[in-house]
Amino acid sequence: MKSKPISKEMELSIKALWAAIFMATIFIYLVVGFIMRLLNVENFYHHISFAFLIQGLIMSMIGSATWILSFGHNKKSGFLVRYLLPLVILIISFGISMLIPAINSTEWYLLWLASGLLSSLSFGTAIAVLSEKHLKKTGKRSVLLWEL
Repeated sequence: MKSKPISKEMELSIKALWAAIFMATIFIYLVVGFIMRLLNVENFYHHISFAFLIQGLIMSMIGSATWILSFGHNKKSGFLVRYLLPLVILIISFGISMLIPAINSTEWYLLWLASGLLSSLSFGTAIAVLSEKHLKKTGKRSVLLWEL
């Protein structure tokens, strides 16, 4: 069975979602750190280590690709399977990234990982819901962000 190649439009959707997830991860991390500093919970320094940035880029790419491909290529499975598959892949990927010494030796790494998982989950859920609404409205599946 021959698999369908990824179209240029789907590739652009993956890159756009990748950028949005990465920006949201940074935003959530800094806002929660700022709030914790205001509440005097911990001393939070407003900087992001290079290891966090590299890990965030990779996890954003994995997250966006799994969401777009799950809802763009996997057309035979039901909604729940297409929703849970990227979720499981993301949880496993974030679990593996916790084992990287450059990540877990840096202070606030759990907040960084939680920010990344939250942003991937929220954008992925939005793509899933909008994709299903588009399917009910037009009768065809699409994950192209500009069509949703």
